[in-house]
Amino acid sequence: MRFDGKKTIILTILAAALTVAALFVIRRYYPATPVTVPSHEHQTAPVSTSETSDILYPKSLNLPVPFTPQAPTANWDQLHDEACEEASAIMANAYFKGDGRANLPPEYVENEIIKLTEWQQKNYGHYLDTTTAETAKMIEEVYGLKTRLAYDFTAEDLKDELAQGHLVIISEYGRDLSNPYYKQPGSVHHMLLLKGYDQTGNFITNDSGTKRGKNYVYDFHTIYNAAADWDLAAETVNQNIKIILIVWK
Repeated sequence: MRFDGKKTIILTILAAALTVAALFVIRRYYPATPVTVPSHEHQTAPVSTSETSDILYPKSLNLPVPFTPQAPTANWDQLHDEACEEASAIMANAYFKGDGRANLPPEYVENEIIKLTEWQQKNYGHYLDTTTAETAKMIEEVYGLKTRLAYDFTAEDLKDELAQGHLVIISEYGRDLSNPYYKQPGSVHHMLLLKGYDQTGNFITNDSGTKRGKNYVYDFHTIYNAAADWDLAAETVNQNIKIILIVWK
């Protein structure tokens, strides 16, 4: 019995030694593969550089938009006295068609005004004054251009659109523009086409409300304060609505 006990102890020691040796070999030659545990921490989404970097504009810009007054033959009857929407649309269409003329022929403009007012009468039931949204729809459907509306705009918003080659049409309370070339006191509802800006930050327009409206300059304060959309129900402008119509091809 004493011999068997010693034999058992020896065998136990040998087994333990072999186990330790085997573990040493396994760890040395077969290292454990690290396991990646999914992180549950909040992941920050990549930030677009266009949202974080400063926008660089040209110091000045003046897009070559052909000009026309809204009364191309100087006939300031009721139709032409209210044709600023049509004139702005006609100038925008000419620009995006690549018309390189500085001034549009009166006969062409007259025909386009008639075409647009007939379209408005058919689709809206009126044509003398239209809202910015109605003007946008007309430009899209008649001329196939793209449009977008934006509210409570800044000077930087206007520069950004112009720097992209877009045109901006703004509905205004015409009398607050204080243009000395208007038939005084000026119209209640007017639309301006913006096509650029100068180094001082003033904006360059094609103002169809006067034959002297080509490259007419307004400061942003005047443009914004006079901004007002047409109110169909009240039949006048609403100066609480500051809205722009952006046009591109």
